[in-house]
Amino acid sequence: MNETRQNHQTGSLFSFLYRTRVKVSKDSVSILNLSLTFMLLSLLFAPWLVIIGGIVALVMGYRFNIARNDPSFTDSFDNMVQQAAGNVKSAVNSFTQKGPTEGGEQ
Repeated sequence: MNETRQNHQTGSLFSFLYRTRVKVSKDSVSILNLSLTFMLLSLLFAPWLVIIGGIVALVMGYRFNIARNDPSFTDSFDNMVQQAAGNVKSAVNSFTQKGPTEGGEQ
């Protein structure tokens, strides 16, 4: 029972991080639309890149916005993972049915 509850909480956390978006725009034109998950991983592995990029973007006049529960990303994180897995499976099946020599390589 505790394991099921913990898995649900973990799924909810990833879903929240996926649906929360960091948007960078200038003059109502969206330049970047990244998930909070990606931003946190970037900050963890390349903090210098995120900090310098943020400073340069602010100096150049770009605006940052954080959108919670973005309507474009209303699907749950689990559904997104299942769809991605289905896409990968179909791509692998397509490749294996064609074979390596029929794919355009000679």
